[in-house]
Amino acid sequence: MTTRVRAGGIAGNTISNEMLKDDSVDSDILANSIMGNHNQITTISADMPGEFRLGKVVREYSSSSVTLSTTSLVDMFTGSNTSGFTGGSHLELHWYIPSRKDATSGTDTAWNGMYFQPCLSFDNGTTWYSLGTCGYDGGTMTRYASSIHNYTNHAWIQNSGTNIPSSGSYTVKIKFMGCEYQTNGNAYVNDSHDINGKNSGSYIDTSAGIDRYQHYSHWTLKEWIPV
Repeated sequence: MTTRVRAGGIAGNTISNEMLKDDSVDSDILANSIMGNHNQITTISADMPGEFRLGKVVREYSSSSVTLSTTSLVDMFTGSNTSGFTGGSHLELHWYIPSRKDATSGTDTAWNGMYFQPCLSFDNGTTWYSLGTCGYDGGTMTRYASSIHNYTNHAWIQNSGTNIPSSGSYTVKIKFMGCEYQTNGNAYVNDSHDINGKNSGSYIDTSAGIDRYQHYSHWTLKEWIPV
């Protein structure tokens, strides 16, 4: 069986279903503007995915236990200083923080919870820029009991109008801060959570590498370079 498109079966770069008879396409397709116009697109919308290419990708984690017992933001963990970012690039950050809040009693009617704040530095920690705190969302606020939960978020950091260097190359260091909503029992990160418990077998990574710590606090930073 062969599929043929009858002469005149193509109009306005459209092939009608009723014109298809079998499994091959007639040569009038090749002569038609469907093939001839394939390179007429000369502009790319700023919203198209082709606007960027992927640059640096940084994966980090912290398995350190953190106890939060104050309503003032304190440093929880800090990543490494990574070089080789391209001036003018944009940044995409994803982070995950497992947490636990122990109220002073199971019937405590006061609000509990915690805040988390990621910060970026482009000079190896001399100056930090905040991405703001998470507020009451993300499952970090509780009432009437203790809770075990996690906080996940994602941020796009636009180069224009921010402190990201616009030329040359630059470094990025990330740190996370945290605090309690109020001092009503302690809050914990990476602790009292049975994180990375396993039933049998061995870890996919038998060393102390990042692959073993997927369920502890971790973050991924991607660099997107305009093209």
